[in-house]
Amino acid sequence: MRHLLALLLVAAGLSASAPIAVAGSGLTWKAVNTPFSLDFQDGGRTLTGQRETFYRLADGTQHSLTMVVAQKRVPGGVRYVVATTEAARTANVVVTRTDRGLRVGWTLEPPTGVAQVSANLTGSLEEHFLGGGAHTMFVDLQRRVLLNKAVFVGASNFGKCNKNGAPSTFFMSSAGYGVYADTRAIGRTAFPGALADDHCADKPAPCPVTFGVPDRIQLCFKTSRLDYEVYAGSPQKVNSAYFKRVGTPTLPPARQFALTKWRDKYNHSDEVVEDVTQFQARGVPLDTLWVDNPWEQGPEGARPTYACIGALKFDRTMYPDAQGTIDWMRSRGVNMGVWVAPFLSKASDGKTCPHDYPEGSFAQSDRTNVWDLDLTNPVARAHYEARLEAVFRMGVNFVKGDRGEEHNFEETTFAGGPGTLIHNEYPLLYAESVVKMLRKVHGDNYTTLFRAGGDGMPGLLHGFWQADADMSFDGLRLTNRRGINSWISGHPVHGSDIGGYRNLGGGPSESLFVRWAQQSAVTPVFQVGSSGRNSTPWVYDAATFERFKRAAVLHYELFPYLFAQAVRASRDGTPITQPMAFRHPGEEAAWKADQQFMVGPDLLAAPVTADRAETDGAAGKPTPVDVWLPRGEWIDLFSGERVTGGRTITRESTLDEFPLYLRASSAMPFNFRTPDVWSKAWDVNDLDRRDRAGWLVSPTADGRFGNLQVDSFGKHVLVTLRGAPSESQLMVPADVKRVVIDGRPVGSSTVEDLRGKAAGWATVSSAPGTFGGTVLKLQPRHGSSTVLLTLG
Repeated sequence: MRHLLALLLVAAGLSASAPIAVAGSGLTWKAVNTPFSLDFQDGGRTLTGQRETFYRLADGTQHSLTMVVAQKRVPGGVRYVVATTEAARTANVVVTRTDRGLRVGWTLEPPTGVAQVSANLTGSLEEHFLGGGAHTMFVDLQRRVLLNKAVFVGASNFGKCNKNGAPSTFFMSSAGYGVYADTRAIGRTAFPGALADDHCADKPAPCPVTFGVPDRIQLCFKTSRLDYEVYAGSPQKVNSAYFKRVGTPTLPPARQFALTKWRDKYNHSDEVVEDVTQFQARGVPLDTLWVDNPWEQGPEGARPTYACIGALKFDRTMYPDAQGTIDWMRSRGVNMGVWVAPFLSKASDGKTCPHDYPEGSFAQSDRTNVWDLDLTNPVARAHYEARLEAVFRMGVNFVKGDRGEEHNFEETTFAGGPGTLIHNEYPLLYAESVVKMLRKVHGDNYTTLFRAGGDGMPGLLHGFWQADADMSFDGLRLTNRRGINSWISGHPVHGSDIGGYRNLGGGPSESLFVRWAQQSAVTPVFQVGSSGRNSTPWVYDAATFERFKRAAVLHYELFPYLFAQAVRASRDGTPITQPMAFRHPGEEAAWKADQQFMVGPDLLAAPVTADRAETDGAAGKPTPVDVWLPRGEWIDLFSGERVTGGRTITRESTLDEFPLYLRASSAMPFNFRTPDVWSKAWDVNDLDRRDRAGWLVSPTADGRFGNLQVDSFGKHVLVTLRGAPSESQLMVPADVKRVVIDGRPVGSSTVEDLRGKAAGWATVSSAPGTFGGTVLKLQPRHGSSTVLLTLG
């Protein structure tokens, strides 16, 4: 039979000879005829390779690819025709070069009756891996199994599982390569040595893998074909290649980084007014306030507890003049947002929720409490979008996109196909509809926080949200990991509910609230609100509220640096908050440091997440934090201490500070509020200003940093500004003995005196929760200024 097949293929113009040699520099591959296999090489070094390749039929029987029976050159590569253990079925395996790396696609002829496909790639127990999407349990995927199925799991004790609501099939290896399985089909990836996780049982049964295999990376998907790509190089290079395939993240507007406020439930629009009034009276930044479920119109006569989700109209009892409230907020400089979900409630408070959706608008499932919108049905989708548009035209320009991954659609029927293929597509369809209407009404001036994600979602969203964490330090640790992992499948501009969401009783505590605020200060999104005291943070004692406020101010000070990293992410996908191993894949310690992260290339943060921080904070004691510092010199920004890296240190941290280090060879944009040296102070809501800018400059920085050129000569530092605004400021975390500004020696001042001068400098002592050092006030002429510092 195979001999006859080979003759037929030769007649069709395909060769059955020895494997075609694939030459060239960079990524290449080598094929073996029997049994069929592939090796992927970079400069002659084998990275990984495809070995056992098989598929399962709908009746459960398994078959394998066996031997190459024919091959032919195609544009950019080779097409291999491979026999299978079924006499009447072959596989077409096409390997091609792209500008990203290598692409492998294999299809079965005929495809009918095929339910699952699997491919084993070579790997080792010594390898470490990053990727997999926004999971909470780990950063290093070594010996793990990942489920490629969007399933909501909160960062909480009830959700300790390696499922996540924003999965990805992309991973990168410490061995210098990455793989992206280019499919949204439900499946699993098992890394070498992976063991079963009893907490992750799933129904229907997941795509099968074999546990404990020491030298294989197993890919399994519930579909009839498999496409994957192989990339080579550093994590940065591999990551960039992946984002070339799926699309780079969007660049959000500046206000996506500004403070956002909410409550789990607003009983009346008067509470909306209270939130705005309280924050503004206390000098806390506030850009956007959003109202959570319930805000939508419930059945007539029903109590406004949980409204008819999907009504997409403000409840008249809770919001008697919704447009007036939105207009009042706008007059106070605050934007209005709403919570939405992609389904309709069937009932609220025992009464039926009416709807006017056309027939066929809902997916066919056995769910009794809601109708899931069939977003693969163009008519249903257009109706949903029209409802969204009406809300946005009221002035609503923020959406908290909840759900989308909470319901198991695997056995649901959609107009657009089977649930196994639509399930992971659904969050994308949902986000597309919301974003389409936001853009239609507001252009790019909208913000989002979505909970569900997947490959390609960063190219659509403006912001992503680490959802529903326990109000506990365990919840904070899980959230920390989810944030570190979310850049792939959510958005690099991410954040969480400060203090957590799931109230474990009286929470969050003072210590937890402060520590969570510090963690949020150095992540791109700073948003506060929930079901506990964190929804009305002014009820905390004065010291706790002041620490929360300082964290918000630090976040605003960091804005120009965070935004610069977002610009970089929009160009090549580089994450804003990075796993330590992203820049140091060869360091074992980097793979273990899953409670710290880099913020861009030059800032290292290690939020305080240990359980003992609870009792330490209550007792007024510092909490020791183990911090791994990469090789080189680092500056502890809260203490001013210079620390040598290449080791793990223990840093004692009071409630007023946390481990935050600047690379000693660097400088970064930083809009200082403390101390404020300007005669006209920063406005509380200012993220950035065209006429004012600041920089944090290490006394040993050397090189070009945006507008700055810094040259260090022993105890002398020369800073040259180009294209700087009329009000410019430097902060140097060191004592300075002498300063020359634009060729003229300038004597020191007090901070108070400096406010009345056009230019000058002052020594700043570190106060609780602030940085110390030397502050310099400059007034560049034509955008240029030079400063020569002599260190003390």
